[in-house]
Amino acid sequence: MSTFKVGHMRIHLQYCWKKTGSPNLYYRRRVPLELQPVLGKKIIVESLRTSDLKKAEAAIKKIAAMHDRMWEKMGKPTKVSLLEQAEAFLQANGVVHQAPDEGPLFALHDHLETLEVNGKLPEPQATAVQLLKGTFPYSLTLVRDQYTAARPEDTERCERAFKYLLEFLRGDPDIRSLRRFDVNNFVTFLLDKDMSTTTVQRYIAPLKASFARCIRENELDCVNVFAKVEIPKFGQDVQDREVFTPAERKALLNAIDRHGQDTLRSILLVIAETGARLSEVLGLAKGDIVESPIPHIQLKPHPWRSLKTPGSTRKIPLSDRALRSLCDARDRSEDPVAVYPQYCDTSGSCNATAASAALVKWIRTREGLKGTKLGVHSLRHAMKDLLRSVKCPMEAADQIVGHATPGMGANYGEGYPIEMLYEYVVAATK
Repeated sequence: MSTFKVGHMRIHLQYCWKKTGSPNLYYRRRVPLELQPVLGKKIIVESLRTSDLKKAEAAIKKIAAMHDRMWEKMGKPTKVSLLEQAEAFLQANGVVHQAPDEGPLFALHDHLETLEVNGKLPEPQATAVQLLKGTFPYSLTLVRDQYTAARPEDTERCERAFKYLLEFLRGDPDIRSLRRFDVNNFVTFLLDKDMSTTTVQRYIAPLKASFARCIRENELDCVNVFAKVEIPKFGQDVQDREVFTPAERKALLNAIDRHGQDTLRSILLVIAETGARLSEVLGLAKGDIVESPIPHIQLKPHPWRSLKTPGSTRKIPLSDRALRSLCDARDRSEDPVAVYPQYCDTSGSCNATAASAALVKWIRTREGLKGTKLGVHSLRHAMKDLLRSVKCPMEAADQIVGHATPGMGANYGEGYPIEMLYEYVVAATK
């Protein structure tokens, strides 16, 4: 801690240092002893680019908080953070593990000997040695964790897919050991669980993406075994989804009114009145609700919830019922951001699976809906029928529910104005 004299006052400022001959103040902090080998330095020094003590104090707080978070994470390493620390250690010592030069490599070996404790290296350095020898295991869980760290909005579907793959393989092997034979048998394994071919495809997609990212970012010399997976009789088991008839939709709304508004019923009502996807509604932020002049929700990607396609970014007008329900949910939410925090973690992802299961169970046990196969997604199709019944143009209806409109002309212009879409939605849902 440094002491600075300002007039008759003495100011004590932690991590602040005045360098002789420089007008600027500096951030200066000792690296924790156990992390010094990883970072390759004992002390961190950064110019604060100011001589003003108040500005320096604010900058120091920000930098120190960043280092606190980083060092805490390094002190409790995961597979992903160990790999990052190992690569940082090699880089700090001038070694590229994919093609190490002999000079820095000899110096590194000498340095490693000084770091051994009771004949063992700290975990990051031991991992660095594995990288140099080519024996570091790029396990399934590492591939999963690297991908979800980079794509937190895909965490839920990625974890479900890897859960099945780990169950099938009965272990956590290196991805370089997997063969196409394993993938084809995994597809059979999923189909044997009475999954539809389209559901199997949805599980394969995050595996393909996460394998591709791992191979690319870690510069692995192997093929992506989940690329171009063939699913036997794909699409031939597709069944037409049931759609709410006007009478069934009325029965649903009456059931919601009788039950009263809570989280699940609010989500259901908003989907019924907008035709939005479940994940789109679950991931709404409080700021996405616009009450005037035309009430609507502004659907846009968030770190915790992506959108299905670029065309899914849109404004959906709100009926009076939907607006009241959303505002009630927003006001009930104790989360500073999320409208539905029970199913949306803004630091991670949305739990659409749990919400869908609860909603489907509730729908199919209501009076007038028992014995049906109606689900949440059925409401999107019902909304298209409602819009069609009030002579809403196809392009406007697609704009509301977020469907891609066929034809080259649909890609030009800004679409229908929100005022016109509002009139169609009000007429369709009255």
